[in-house]
Amino acid sequence: MATVLLVTATYIKDYTFVDPNVDEKYIRIAIEEAQKIHIRNFIGSGLYDEIISQVSTNSVSALNTTLLDNYIIPALKWWTMVEAAPFLVYKVTNKDIVRKNSDNSSGLDNSQLDQFTNLVSEKAQYHTQRLIDYLFENSDLYPLYDNPGDGFDVIYPSVSPYDCGIFLNVQNRFINYEELFEKRKRV
Repeated sequence: MATVLLVTATYIKDYTFVDPNVDEKYIRIAIEEAQKIHIRNFIGSGLYDEIISQVSTNSVSALNTTLLDNYIIPALKWWTMVEAAPFLVYKVTNKDIVRKNSDNSSGLDNSQLDQFTNLVSEKAQYHTQRLIDYLFENSDLYPLYDNPGDGFDVIYPSVSPYDCGIFLNVQNRFINYEELFEKRKRV
């Protein structure tokens, strides 16, 4: 079964900093990973599966078109950059993992690659926060956002695109998704 991509490699080349001569195979892999890892994580598996199904049959509803065009695709293009960046710098061969090199340019060192990835991640997180805010504000229009279904493979939407390396043991307890969702709706 072919994977349904929400954007094309050409779109990524046209609307991000990816050079036009980059092999589209690498971009398609990054798009697929960005969709499955990031977008599905933030909209939940129920809504994600509905959108993928509609895109595959070319029957996207007006609501989902708005969601795709104004919120999902802007976030997805930057998450694609996050996923692609390390693999555009390195190449896996049958003998080793090597850093790509060119006669006309010099590659980034690891700290520069980290800086670039952080910059692109900030853009992805900004657009993802807009996506989350829109879905919270319009959750009555997207019932699969609140109720993605049941089963072991169901992914409930994450409530924040930002992560932090510091653990603050606030109230010495964990809050489940439903509590976070209700807390966020009250704000």
